[in-house]
Amino acid sequence: MTLKLWTVTSVVFHWAAGALVVCRSDAFREIGGFNQELYVADEITLSRKLRQWGRQRGLEFVILTRFPLETSPRKVVLYSAGELFGQFSRVLLNPRWSLRDKKQLPIWYDGRR
Repeated sequence: MTLKLWTVTSVVFHWAAGALVVCRSDAFREIGGFNQELYVADEITLSRKLRQWGRQRGLEFVILTRFPLETSPRKVVLYSAGELFGQFSRVLLNPRWSLRDKKQLPIWYDGRR
């Protein structure tokens, strides 16, 4: 359920979020690639910049939905609802601080497998 909600959210907001992002190499270079200051959600910033780059050139930004990739639910299974809620709450309430500090992102970086 959580993964489906994330997929719907990313499609609605036009975020190329998840396992696979494909773009033109000139676009990637010109926008500066992924934001190296972020430990998670860097693809959201990349998506925004790619959309803007394309719009300036009359190009369309498309999220492919016909054959969606299925990502592993491992993180959803390994963490309790409280841990997931706490992590996402921290990110939503203070994204500038939490997205730039690995210690604030245990779901991605604590090594639990």
